Amino acid sequence: MAVSDDWIVVISGVVVVVCVICATLVALRRQERRMFEGRYKMQVYSDLLHAVTELNLAGEDPYKLEKAKKDLAYTVNRLNLVASPGVLKSTNDLLDFLSEHMGKDFDALRLHNILNTLVIEARRDVNPGHAKSMEEAQVRFRFFTPIKK
Repeated sequence: MAVSDDWIVVISGVVVVVCVICATLVALRRQERRMFEGRYKMQVYSDLLHAVTELNLAGEDPYKLEKAKKDLAYTVNRLNLVASPGVLKSTNDLLDFLSEHMGKDFDALRLHNILNTLVIEARRDVNPGHAKSMEEAQVRFRFFTPIKK
């Protein structure tokens, strides 16, 4: 009888070790996926701000303006796949603003407020802890666009 009890203990130990290894691998894969998603989201959010800047810098040059619009469209399409609801809402506000004021004078303060909200939402999505500390500090993000010639 003692031998069978020993085998039960050994088999139970092996099963526990295998379960712990499997649980660790699943947790590592989940963390790896979250890190990859965070990096990808950060890249898409950066591309969005870059596309908006390029659109603003294009001025009256039809080639640059068309390229900037295309880049913005591609970026928004990628954004629709990965962004949080807050980022999507801010992006919709931005696109509405750009559609309304394309080629006309616009309220720069309103644009900066929309971009500020977009950056805050993106920060909340990618790194909520850091975003909370930035919000508590009441930081306003600044956006610079060189003067068009």
